Amino acid sequence: MNNLLSVLLTAITANLIFTKALGISTITASAKSKTDFVGIGLMVTILTTLGCGITYGVNQLFPALDIAYRPVAYILVLAVLYIFLLVFLHAVGRPTFYRFRKYVHLCTFNCAVLGTLLLNAEQSGSLSASLRFGLTAGLGFVIGAWTLKAVYPKLTSERVPASVRGYPAILLYIGILSMALYAANII
Repeated sequence: MNNLLSVLLTAITANLIFTKALGISTITASAKSKTDFVGIGLMVTILTTLGCGITYGVNQLFPALDIAYRPVAYILVLAVLYIFLLVFLHAVGRPTFYRFRKYVHLCTFNCAVLGTLLLNAEQSGSLSASLRFGLTAGLGFVIGAWTLKAVYPKLTSERVPASVRGYPAILLYIGILSMALYAANII
């Protein structure tokens, strides 16, 4: 129970959206619709978890991989995951494939997923630590998306001045929430 609470607090305070500004464009796109929110959150969580596990293996196989080539190697890992997920969804069944393929397309090369893989490479740890980092990053993405989805109607309402309505208001909200989470993390 204590470990689960620790994972949840990490997902909230070390959130990729609020601490690194990763995945904001995808979050704002998913905040507009109820159905996209669940699919995007699920797919980002799957991709970050599997991607962190695979890139841990890449880092172990090629420890001298130059920092300049690491993003290219990770994009190749994501390309393999992309193909694997599409084949897996197609094997499960056509309705599942047609329902989730748009999320695979949208989320695989998302900056939140690639950013998670690159941040994971900076941490030295075990395979379980890498998988846990990927899982908490994905769950943090879902929590951030849920938070933005809850306030999206207010940030795009007529009560907000036209000059900041919509995307600028979302960025301001993320900035203020980021500062609050940063302050909570310091304390």
